Amino acid sequence: MQHSPAAQRSAKAFSDSTAEVLSHALARELHGWVGLAVAALAVAGLLALVAVIVRTPVLRELFPWPWQDFFPKVVITHVDFSLIIWFLSILGALALLATARSTNGHPRWNILGRISLVLSFISSLLLLISVAFNLGEASLNNYVPVLTHPLFYAGLGGLAVGIAGVVLRLLRNLVPNDTVGPFEHGVAATGTTFLISLVCFCLAWTALPAWIEPALANERLFWGGGHVLQFVNTMLMLVIWWVLTEQATAWVIPHRLFVGALWSLAAVALSGVLFYGAFDIISLEHRVSFTQLFKFGLPIAPLIISFIIAIRLAIVRPLLADISALSLSLSLLLFAVGGILGYFLGVSDTRIPAHYHAVISGVNLAVMGMTFTLLLPLLQRPCPTPQAVRLSLLLYGGGQLVLSVGMFAAGIAGVPRKTAGLEQNLDTAVKYFYMVVYGAGGFIAIIGGIYFVYLTIRCLLSRRIGSR
Repeated sequence: MQHSPAAQRSAKAFSDSTAEVLSHALARELHGWVGLAVAALAVAGLLALVAVIVRTPVLRELFPWPWQDFFPKVVITHVDFSLIIWFLSILGALALLATARSTNGHPRWNILGRISLVLSFISSLLLLISVAFNLGEASLNNYVPVLTHPLFYAGLGGLAVGIAGVVLRLLRNLVPNDTVGPFEHGVAATGTTFLISLVCFCLAWTALPAWIEPALANERLFWGGGHVLQFVNTMLMLVIWWVLTEQATAWVIPHRLFVGALWSLAAVALSGVLFYGAFDIISLEHRVSFTQLFKFGLPIAPLIISFIIAIRLAIVRPLLADISALSLSLSLLLFAVGGILGYFLGVSDTRIPAHYHAVISGVNLAVMGMTFTLLLPLLQRPCPTPQAVRLSLLLYGGGQLVLSVGMFAAGIAGVPRKTAGLEQNLDTAVKYFYMVVYGAGGFIAIIGGIYFVYLTIRCLLSRRIGSR
């Protein structure tokens, strides 16, 4: 009796079965996607350091441009590198792995993957050049903040096309169901949702009235598609949870449940396209419709899957010394905390960033764990010691948890968001204390993030295991 390729692969560990179908050419491309992702984090860290220098008296005078004008541009580019390029590069890496698994290492349109990678690198450089030469004006709009300069928009557009290319290669290479497992379905659903976000951006662009001012234009341009990108980030995390759960517990989430959950999220995101025909893009109804889509359409699938994983972890009780188990547990914890905080937000205080810092940290912790347990081993790079990896995860996860709790409490006390210095109005001991807690957590998380980047870059620059 012959078994299907998917059934044969399921008998082996996910990483082993993936390594078998990862050709040399695809491994080189994977190295590029992982390198771009980690480089994005490194650049984001450097920009954060620049932001600190720009806000420091005496040091800020060393810059050739007025620091009041330069500071928001640095913050904007930092956000785009740390949240957009970082996550989308990981999507590119997972799309490559899903393509390899669904074609046994022989995909069609392979050149499209290499072109997409090169385009994504070039586009990222365009974003960096824009801030380095202080181009355009800062637009602190939600989800995708921008510099209003053609070079910056070209960078964002090129990145979108690059990621779309590797996703389209995956969708082109998906073959009949007997060779497509839950991982491939999950990545395909995530990639499809990314394409939906691009449709939303395009519809918004065509719907903007000619008279609209630039700040409002950018806010409306990126509002709907930005909400859909949050679906993409969540789905990316769910796919990584599937991998980490298999590694930590030798058990996989039921196929139909997992695949149904991911494609249902894609279907919910697709419904957002209808809002562009139903409401005027500058209307309150259009804005609220995406907020409601996000609030009621996104949480159900992650809630179900996280509950199932938590039960499995409670039954198996894997040692948290295991990297997969530790990163999975921390990711579940931070994402759950962020989700709960999201239902107790204020109008314009620090409870809002407390919510999304915790949620995004949950996604980051999943990616960080998978980097060491799957991506680097597939690239045959020597991984750091388990102690070093655990330290980076605990510092980052613990710091982000303290940061989010401190920021949320400060918001309840009345500290406004998007402020610094005297504008925070820390006129009570309670406000001051909670912001100190926030700062301490942020400092610890930054150390953990820097350590993760250092460990990963050191591994990527090392020789392959077995090479001379």
